[in-house]
Amino acid sequence: MRRESALNLEKGAVRKDWGGRFPIALGYPNSYSLALSNLGFQTIYHLLNRDPRVVAERFYLEKGGLEPLLTQESHRPVAETGVLIFSISFERDYLNLVTLLLQAGLAPLAQDRTKEQPLVLVGGVTSFINPLPLFPLVDGFLLGEGELQIPVLIETLLENQGCERRSLLEALVRVPGFLSSDYPVRQTITLPRAEVDSFVPRTFVAGTGDQVFADTLLVEVNRGCPRGCRFCAAGFVYRPFRNRSLDCLKEAIRAGAALLGLKKVGLVGSALGDYPDLKNLCSWLVEEGFLFSFSSLRIDTIDDRLLELLQSGGVKSITIAPEAGSERLRQALHKGLSEEVILAQAARVAAAGIGRLKLYFLIGLPGETEADLEAIVELVKKIKKLMLAARSRRQLNITLNVSINPFVPKPHTPMQWAPFAPLDELKKKQKFLARELRRPGGIEIEMESPVNSAWQALLSRGGPELAPHLIELATHSGGQARFLKKLIAENSEKLAALDPAQPLPWDFISQATAKDFLLREYRKILPELL
Repeated sequence: MRRESALNLEKGAVRKDWGGRFPIALGYPNSYSLALSNLGFQTIYHLLNRDPRVVAERFYLEKGGLEPLLTQESHRPVAETGVLIFSISFERDYLNLVTLLLQAGLAPLAQDRTKEQPLVLVGGVTSFINPLPLFPLVDGFLLGEGELQIPVLIETLLENQGCERRSLLEALVRVPGFLSSDYPVRQTITLPRAEVDSFVPRTFVAGTGDQVFADTLLVEVNRGCPRGCRFCAAGFVYRPFRNRSLDCLKEAIRAGAALLGLKKVGLVGSALGDYPDLKNLCSWLVEEGFLFSFSSLRIDTIDDRLLELLQSGGVKSITIAPEAGSERLRQALHKGLSEEVILAQAARVAAAGIGRLKLYFLIGLPGETEADLEAIVELVKKIKKLMLAARSRRQLNITLNVSINPFVPKPHTPMQWAPFAPLDELKKKQKFLARELRRPGGIEIEMESPVNSAWQALLSRGGPELAPHLIELATHSGGQARFLKKLIAENSEKLAALDPAQPLPWDFISQATAKDFLLREYRKILPELL
């Protein structure tokens, strides 16, 4: 969607006069539609703009590569603002950050930018997993949760207007979780953790038309996850697990829906099934006439009452993430889902009249065997057969969407020391699964490219030496896949198993879960898998 038409169709955007205000450009290094569906990006936008002394305007990655890069709200050049803040949720968007800097007329390397040009800062979940590949590209990082950072950031920027870049960066140390991009890192950064009820936006920007969640008010219900799946970064870097109060959520939904004129609510959280007031919240939404949907919901938390509420709320699809087909691998991952529970709950869902199920699996796990791959196929077949037998009416279509992705070892998880599987092995496994899962029919298959997953793994574990490659990729015309394969091959040691006795590059980030605990969890799977 073009900038002008998108702005005209938006509800909830903030438009301010620039006169006398400090201008900040907030960037999401991917599409406009993905930015609208990103709660972190939306939260920072409203945190910045609730201060009357600041004007914060957005920019995104647009098709066609408009130059100069302009802000969404007033169509001003991004480079004319005082500070650029990028919110990054996915490692592969690092490449898009370089592209946006180039489109803004800024040198991609921080050392090549002039003192008159804006400061470039980065936040978002990838920055507090491993920010090292971005060190040469940006001036600093906002590690941790923005609710505690943005007010202090604003005060520091306003108090130090006109200061030279080095002085400003030194002043920004007072911001919780701020990290200057000097390397090597000489300090330990403790991440700020917000009280989730302290700031709940009463509205978000909503677009219209074909935008993702254009007709939906997004509301964060909880943050973090108590389950401790050993591969999941979100389950560890957002600890401790925190729930918003029911009254707070009701207030936010009422206010946001009234302002935006929406009647559908998107409930967001890594552990919605563990929200203690989930049924009360869903019951209230139904009573108030709202439709609603879930970002995800553990299948073992669904009972008959909740299924009844889901149907009343217009839910048409349920997601199950077994992650592995065999009980052995699920236990190693600390997934906590038995085949008996998975099958029983799938049948329960079909009996309640919900016929669409999305399944998530990982391949390339340490110790994975051919039998584990066959177990994925057999589990999917059993699910489909049981759902067909249990469906509430014969006319109910049963559709399984199976998403199969290579396992990527993530920093700050128990499996951060595990290897990334060889590309050839992953391709063979995908070929086998695609062939076997197509045979029954009625199964949709999604698979992540092994090369793309290896690139993600490399960025997850890499350091500042990757920055020149990001610039080369951003300016490279054609043959990007070949370039990536070469880069992956040249950095294969970063994808191999890591020595638990050696320091990790990202150890300077202090998470809520101690490294010793992560190592004990990793060693629990060693006897069986490694």
